[in-house]
Amino acid sequence: MPYIKQEDRIGLNTVIDDAIVALQDVAPDVLKRPGPTNYMITRIVAGSLKPKEGWSYHSISRAIAVLRDAATEMERRLMGPREDVVIKDNGDVPEYCEN
Repeated sequence: MPYIKQEDRIGLNTVIDDAIVALQDVAPDVLKRPGPTNYMITRIVAGSLKPKEGWSYHSISRAIAVLRDAATEMERRLMGPREDVVIKDNGDVPEYCEN
């Protein structure tokens, strides 16, 4: 989960807020932001997790885990509630229903 102490967020939030504005300036249309967003995320993750001596199996695995965990949390928080509405509107898959 991406939750860190409030005091640890202070310095990061300023940089993150500036990055968000920069992404919106580069690609005002949200549908055109995946490329610039992917570029920024890749640089941040690779740059912050790459050991000085170079990539190892474990550092690559850690970088991928960070990205996967962030995606999983985003899916849980944003996609889950949307899926619940659609299930309610259209009905569930029979195999997921309680008997």
